[in-house]
Parts: sequence; structure tokens; C-alpha cells
Amino acid sequence: MTPTQAPQMLATVGRRARNKADKQERIFAAAEELFTRLGYSAVTTQMIADRADVGTGTLFRYADSKAELLMMVMNEKMRLDTREGIAAAASGTSPTEAIMALLAPQIHLPPACPENTAVYQREILFGTEQGQYRTEALARISELENAIGDILERFTGTHRVRPGVDLTGAARTTFSTLHMELIRVNIGRGDPRTLTETLRSHVDVLLYGVLAPM
Repeated sequence: MTPTQAPQMLATVGRRARNKADKQERIFAAAEELFTRLGYSAVTTQMIADRADVGTGTLFRYADSKAELLMMVMNEKMRLDTREGIAAAASGTSPTEAIMALLAPQIHLPPACPENTAVYQREILFGTEQGQYRTEALARISELENAIGDILERFTGTHRVRPGVDLTGAARTTFSTLHMELIRVNIGRGDPRTLTETLRSHVDVLLYGVLAPM
């Protein structure tokens, strides 16, 4: 490679990276707008490609399927909600209050887009595709579980932990409870208006047990 060729190659690589990032942003914006406005079942990949002004072949280079496109959008929502929740949890004066502050943004998802949330949960639990966005979704869950675990660790100085209790497992159980309550709401077996109170009750039971000492 000559000295004059190197800058040209770098410029070409730079343009390709910018073009790729631009297409990624357009696809994300199109998917987010359509899924939010119409819901998962009413949206097609062709609609997303048209809105993003890319071909369907190009679209599938950025996400393998319609489900992956939804997960791309929902992963970003979950990332932002977890960040917001972590900031709010810092001022919690008890483990229950801190965990509820952390989970509050997640609790408010179903009324806004119940179908999208239901499909997202289904793909996390039962999806067979191993695309990058399902992998990222599992990482987002781990991030939230770790944040719950951090809260529990923070309060070990003021709250006694029973011998043998695994805080990581307790954090995972707390998230699983949220997950199942969201599913109940999405299938019509739970009331979204009482979801916060229901989850708070479950968190209290998880943290403090069922049976009071005699």
C-alpha cells in the first residue's frame, strides 16, 4: 500500500461505517415507530423496510426476523428503564422501596404496549432464534437481576440475611415474579391498575417470608 492509498482506504472504511450506522438508525426508528403505533401483529417487515428506505435484503442483514426487530426496540427500552430505575433506587430507604423504585419503569410498560411486551416476553422465554437481539435481551435481564442483587447487598448492613440465603438467587426470583405478573396482565388475568401493589406485596413476601415467628 502506498502512502497515498492509505488515506483513501481509511476514508472508504469511514464512509462504510457511517452508512451502516445510518441504516441501523433508520431501521431502529422505523421499527420503533411502527411497533409503538400499530402493535406487533399489525406490522410487517416490508412496512419497516419501506419506512426506513432500505430493501428487505438489507433489513435482514441488521435483524434476522420480525421478532428480532421487536427485540431490538424493546431491548433499548429495557436498557433505558433499568438505567432510570437504578438511579431512582439509590434513594430507597428500605429494600422493598428501593426494589420497587428500580422496577417501576418496567411495571409501566404493559399498559403502553401490551402486545409488544407479551411478544418480547414470549421470545425471551420460548424463542428458538439465537440472534444478536435475543442474546442482548438475556443480557438486559441479567443487568436488571444484578441491580436487584446490588440493592440486597446494600441493605445487608442494616438487615440480617438468613444463613444459607443466596442473594443472587433471591434477585433472580424477584425478577421472575415481575416477569410472571407482567404475563398475567398481558393475558388478561391481572389488572394493570393494581400491578404495582401486587408486585409490592410479592416483594415483601420474598424479602421477609410468610410465617412470623411464634
